[in-house]
Amino acid sequence: MYNDFEENFIIPQSLGAMAKTFYVKAAKPVAGQENLHLKPGSTVTGVKVIASGEEIREVERLIRDYPLPNGEKTKSKDWYKVRGTAVVTDGVTESVEEVHWYQCKDIGKVEYKQKF
Repeated sequence: MYNDFEENFIIPQSLGAMAKTFYVKAAKPVAGQENLHLKPGSTVTGVKVIASGEEIREVERLIRDYPLPNGEKTKSKDWYKVRGTAVVTDGVTESVEEVHWYQCKDIGKVEYKQKF
């Protein structure tokens, strides 16, 4: 259930630094889309926080589904809903799409979703 973000992304040191771009080192699946993933070797640009903490509708589910490595629960204030523009591919075709995901400081990026 954990996002192995340290192995798959170059992570900025702060949320302020996050708000620009990040590099995708390994393919990350896009939820709800069969065989669709973020293209390895590409960058996600225009990264922007669109909700945080209690503003996130699904924050209770995120707290339940993504505990910290030591087994403790995260806090709602640790979670952000973020959007950016990424190259998405199914292995044959590529397109630049808006992608949303959830992010926690101590867990990383989880649950990528393509927005149409």
